[in-house]
Amino acid sequence: MLEGLKVGKLEGWRNFMNLQTFKPVLLGVAVVAAAVLMPSSQDYLVFQVLLASLGVFVILFGRGAKIPSILVAIYGFAISFPLAIHRFAENAYSQTAIVPVVGLMNILGYPLQNQGQWVHFTSSGGEPISVAITSSCAGPATMGVFIALFALMMLDMPLPPKKAAWLFLFGVVGTWLQSFIRLIILMLVGYHWGEAALWTAHSWTIYILFPLWYLLFAYIYFRQVGRFKGLKV
Repeated sequence: MLEGLKVGKLEGWRNFMNLQTFKPVLLGVAVVAAAVLMPSSQDYLVFQVLLASLGVFVILFGRGAKIPSILVAIYGFAISFPLAIHRFAENAYSQTAIVPVVGLMNILGYPLQNQGQWVHFTSSGGEPISVAITSSCAGPATMGVFIALFALMMLDMPLPPKKAAWLFLFGVVGTWLQSFIRLIILMLVGYHWGEAALWTAHSWTIYILFPLWYLLFAYIYFRQVGRFKGLKV
């Protein structure tokens, strides 16, 4: 009787282990299939390759794929956020930049007018300029990158939830503010030096402002981590 119970338990354990072994394989195959069946797009090409690689990693290493899964998910969010904004909140998101930009420029004495997403003004040299401030101009790409970087920082050097929440809100506001400052700079350049100069500034300002802002945020974040751990940073 006892021998039969032992054999039954052993068989049950083997079946359970076989099921546990099979689950990662099934999950990995599903991830690879999802990557292959995704709609073809240049925006998602790198993500598709990473997702397919993750599926293979899950098949081979099972639970060892936890960290790579988190990293791929964070990357996926960073590239999906601006595309989702463009598709579902194009006008609303762009207005979060247009309204304050036009308002501040008018207060400063620059005669900007807007109709929807279009901003119209005449440069100091008499050149009429019309530019569309779309959701992309309002900074969803940098916002997505910031949120992804914040998630990575929390994975590597976590903070208490309350402090992390305040820092996250500070970072979101700061990321929006640097996009706002960029648009103000572009309007000023366009007004004083013309439309060609505006588009030249458009192509390089983002590569200066966001890195400078993120360096400042990272410094503040590391200071908070040092205080939390009782270390000097």
